[in-house]
Amino acid sequence: MNLITDAEVSRHLLKYRAPIVTAKGTFTERPTVILTIKDSDGSTGVGEACPMVGFADETIDETEKAIWDWLHTEDQNSPPLIPTARAAIEGALFDLKAKQQEKYLCHYLNPESSLKVPVSILVNGETPSELTANVKQIVDDGFSSLKLKIGARSFNEDLSRINAMREVANSNISIRLDANGAWSVSEAIANVNQLQDLSIEFIEEPVSGIEQLREVRNACGVPIAADETALNIKAVETLIEREAVDCIIVKPSAIGGIVPSTQVTDLARASGINVVVTSLLESSIGVGLAAHFASALQLTDPAPGLATSYLLLNDLIPAPEIKDGCIHLS
Repeated sequence: MNLITDAEVSRHLLKYRAPIVTAKGTFTERPTVILTIKDSDGSTGVGEACPMVGFADETIDETEKAIWDWLHTEDQNSPPLIPTARAAIEGALFDLKAKQQEKYLCHYLNPESSLKVPVSILVNGETPSELTANVKQIVDDGFSSLKLKIGARSFNEDLSRINAMREVANSNISIRLDANGAWSVSEAIANVNQLQDLSIEFIEEPVSGIEQLREVRNACGVPIAADETALNIKAVETLIEREAVDCIIVKPSAIGGIVPSTQVTDLARASGINVVVTSLLESSIGVGLAAHFASALQLTDPAPGLATSYLLLNDLIPAPEIKDGCIHLS
């Protein structure tokens, strides 16, 4: 590989078309850091670091500093410990390597990869009627997997919104939920058990903590997924050992990039646990890398949660084409 001859680190402010309401807070905008590296032939690689307040421990300042420190260190084989900084560095390096070989990233990682990846879409909507209108349009656009953020409102309000979605989305449309650890164990058991007749694909983080997830899983009939609880290899090993969840959510941008994401995937698959690749609601730079990763590792069922670029008012690059519920990679 040709040596890196130039690098640029830039900070940008992503703005969302509408507020994204979660149990961790409401997001209208978020800073992100872009790393661009160049080799002597002029090929470039681009990676993104977009830490989310309430989701990861690192701040945007800490992340940006870690990227600069790595650029100025003599041992660039040792990535920084901050996961989002590592993800940006890994992303840029893998992107550059793929371009040097004139390949799509997914084909660089796995020559048998498909350039067409089915995806799940995050649905916004403050009221049941607004949500219903959005779901109708999304289903008409060809999506067969929908995701709804819950936990920021009363459960009765959330239940009304979920019912409104299900009334529009027939049984062939999967619905997954994300509570972002909003509830106590007793609340989660009571709430999740009210969802049993709504054909919910899975619910992410009804509670926070490995033992808490295990307790809820053992008491409920709806599949349980770990997201924030699964942000490092040790946590995933414990989740598997304790049989705490049915599914592991892998966010390459949050866990440190392609290498640790592959390690988590291998662990989960060896134990018969589903893996779902999702975005960190970052720009299409990070979303695109996650889509190439999902294709390369054939993590397409359950559908990756990567139809999120449309939420941005000011994406940093053209969003991947989405047609008939699939991302078309390039």
